[in-house]
Amino acid sequence: MQQKLIGVLATLTLILGTSLTAIAETSAEDAADYRLAVMTSLRGHMTAASMIVRGLVEDNGYLAKHAKGLEMSVSEVHRVFPEGSNVGESNALPAIWEDTDKFKAAIEKAENASAAFVAAAKSGGKDEIGGAFRNLGGSCRGCHDDFKMSDD
Repeated sequence: MQQKLIGVLATLTLILGTSLTAIAETSAEDAADYRLAVMTSLRGHMTAASMIVRGLVEDNGYLAKHAKGLEMSVSEVHRVFPEGSNVGESNALPAIWEDTDKFKAAIEKAENASAAFVAAAKSGGKDEIGGAFRNLGGSCRGCHDDFKMSDD
């Protein structure tokens, strides 16, 4: 019995060690690709939510789901800009890594705005939803103004 336990613990230690090594060895290119995937998800949920909020498509219960998708994606933004991941074709400005306190504050603002949008979307109140969505959009725009190259 004790040998089985030691075997299981040794296996778990090996797996955990391998997993942590894999995480630690993420290439700059993979980090940038992952960031693009997260930001693309954010854009998709934002576009869909906008169309529902503006009445261009029926809600049918999906606004709350898009709001939750936004909240989940925004919660990852703090980890998708690791040092050294500004490689390849990227719209990320160096200010992300040079002014980390300002960047962290912008992310926190977006996190708070996305949580408020989730609450508003669940409430169903049109005015509350509109205000929360505008606030979320403003937090996204504020971050893009300071930390993303213009698409022009």
